Amino acid sequence: MANNFRNGQVKIANEILDQLAIRASEEINGVCAKSENESKINISQNSPKSTVTQANGKLLVDLNVSLDKNVNVRKTIKDIQENVVRVIESMTGLSVARVNVSVDKLII
Repeated sequence: MANNFRNGQVKIANEILDQLAIRASEEINGVCAKSENESKINISQNSPKSTVTQANGKLLVDLNVSLDKNVNVRKTIKDIQENVVRVIESMTGLSVARVNVSVDKLII
């Protein structure tokens, strides 16, 4: 994704935007993330996955997460959406139009 500023243009790889969305979702209580002792090669099946696309100059984020069974799903999804928008917009200057969250499973 590219953004024009007064002094030039900045290009941010889609993979970076994916990682920002994943990290922002992992900040929310109840989202299952990969554990500390897992290597990058052995990524947990429960860790969030993200796809970021651009349409009409705005970002569309599709996020798949697994949640803890003891959370309020509706509130947790709302918190994820708000945090992803806040993190991406503040760190990149790009506008986020939509954050779609799919809950793949509830972890016991």
